[in-house]
Amino acid sequence: MNENVRYIDLTLDVVSQDSWIQFPRKILFGALEPPTKIEPLMTVEKNGAYVSAISTTTHSFTHIDSPAHFKTDGLTIDRVPLDQLIGDAVVIDMLHKQPGEGVSAEDLENANVEVKEGDIAIIRTGWTDKAWGTREFWEKMIYLEADAGQWLADRKVKALLSDFMTDLAPLKTCDCCQSILPSDEGSKYPSHHTLLGNGIILIEWCTNLGELKKERVKIIALPLKIKDGDASQARVIAIEEQ
Repeated sequence: MNENVRYIDLTLDVVSQDSWIQFPRKILFGALEPPTKIEPLMTVEKNGAYVSAISTTTHSFTHIDSPAHFKTDGLTIDRVPLDQLIGDAVVIDMLHKQPGEGVSAEDLENANVEVKEGDIAIIRTGWTDKAWGTREFWEKMIYLEADAGQWLADRKVKALLSDFMTDLAPLKTCDCCQSILPSDEGSKYPSHHTLLGNGIILIEWCTNLGELKKERVKIIALPLKIKDGDASQARVIAIEEQ
């Protein structure tokens, strides 16, 4: 093992769970979401080998969005060039953001971090670590404001890696009954359109970003090669040189 290199896993565990692990499409659109289930088909004790079946969606847990997610003529996940998923990355620290706050272009500008053309931009808020798998995760989401998406596109990054909502917060709490409702902006996706429309890949719902110690790291983010797919779960790794 090279003692001068650190490998940091930025990937959520994929587990069986039936709520609050996916974008809340049922609340927003009435679209049914299958729960994520991991079930054994065979076991060593009964069959001599352990084999499991998994059911989920392409946008559950840590995953990568291709341009086809929002563009009918966009690249599908199997056609995204590997050099967009592997390479130099810059960490933009937004750990001071509080629940329900947005990350704006002004915030990114004031971070005083050099974002180079062709970088993978990492914006970390710690939100996934704090609230993943809970109602609060969606209800009090930290989110990317529309002008921040344009700010990143203007700098020609090749991918955005984040641990919070890549767009406007999708849900809100009713002041009268405290039930959870679609937000006024929940069905609008300006940053998805801006970023994916410019061929910028989205690496979403990453975790453990607080373990990154350096401003510049290398990222490896590899999705499943799903033919004509819009997105895929992914294993995302950061590499820090000491």
